[in-house]
Amino acid sequence: MVKRPKPIAKAEKAVDAFSEKRGRGRPYHVLHSEVIGRAENYRGIFRQVWSALRQPLIAANGINEVIEAFQKYAEPYAREFVPRLAEDILNVIRDPKFPKRANPQINFVAESLAGRPNVEPRTSRDICSKQRAKERAKSPHNIIRKEFYVECSCGYKGPAFNDACRECGAEIPMSLDSLWIA
Repeated sequence: MVKRPKPIAKAEKAVDAFSEKRGRGRPYHVLHSEVIGRAENYRGIFRQVWSALRQPLIAANGINEVIEAFQKYAEPYAREFVPRLAEDILNVIRDPKFPKRANPQINFVAESLAGRPNVEPRTSRDICSKQRAKERAKSPHNIIRKEFYVECSCGYKGPAFNDACRECGAEIPMSLDSLWIA
């Protein structure tokens, strides 16, 4: 009888990290860090011009009115947003969930436009909200002091204080060569 060839074993780890499935739905075609960084940039821009830009932008009925509002009230930043994002801006402002107050409006518009044209405004806001949740989950505390257990030549055995012996004050050397010599 002829021996059958052994099947080729599948690789356990994918060569391309982006090819792994992330779950249900279409994969994102944008890096989250780019969307988050762009949202922060847009948020800073809109904070500077929103007091003048807010009313004409909300009153806009067409793309041309959005372009005019940016060129008149946010002239230094008009090239960043219009005409490339004019239609997206109009759609974001017409969104039923568009906030009523100024600061939430700034955040809403900035986060919605941050992922365009690669992802939809809703997805862009989801990416930003996930990052905010990660930031809130981080501990607000910091390490103030680290301690080592030391055996000093003066005879002291116990925890160190400020990287030194508690008895005589001899400092702990930070090079690995001198730490491991016994």
